[in-house]
Amino acid sequence: MLRKIRISKRWRYISLALVLWIISHVTYICIDGLNDYKGQADVAVILGNRVFADGSLSPWLKGRVNKALELYKEKRVKKIYASGGISNNDEGDYPEGTAMKQYLVRQGVAAEDVIADNEGKNTYCTAEDYLKWSAKEKYQSVIVVSQFYHITRCKYIFKKLGIPNVHHAASDVYSWRDIPGTLREVPAFYKYLIFY
Repeated sequence: MLRKIRISKRWRYISLALVLWIISHVTYICIDGLNDYKGQADVAVILGNRVFADGSLSPWLKGRVNKALELYKEKRVKKIYASGGISNNDEGDYPEGTAMKQYLVRQGVAAEDVIADNEGKNTYCTAEDYLKWSAKEKYQSVIVVSQFYHITRCKYIFKKLGIPNVHHAASDVYSWRDIPGTLREVPAFYKYLIFY
């Protein structure tokens, strides 16, 4: 009986420690992600999200693309690297990088200043693709653009792959989906820490 009580207490302490760790991590990624970089960089890298079958951007992705557009119009970046995978829709598939580029060009960005990467199916693939491209172009600094809670993991993987001077700017679009997205980032970050 005494042993069961000790085991029960031990599990309570472990559970409490785990909850406190999750709260600490969530607090950190929120503070980090909501504290945008105010300076300049060579390139803004947009992390992809859903594109509809007609090529229009989902509200979440549009928020990211508009943030990169703002950086470009303020002359804080020279180029925009729009990276994503292929959005699967009931009516067909649409490449996210291409959709982002089309949107940006319609907003007045010079076509040669937007690079569409349709192979960036996850954060790691985007960082890897960007590294290959930027090595040829000799760019040294980047501002990653995504939802606020995704920023810490983005910066981590870009730096780990050897990309110097990684900064960030978060989308100004928020929704109820930010809550599960923020919680999902805790295991996602440690997955990247262990496997990449």
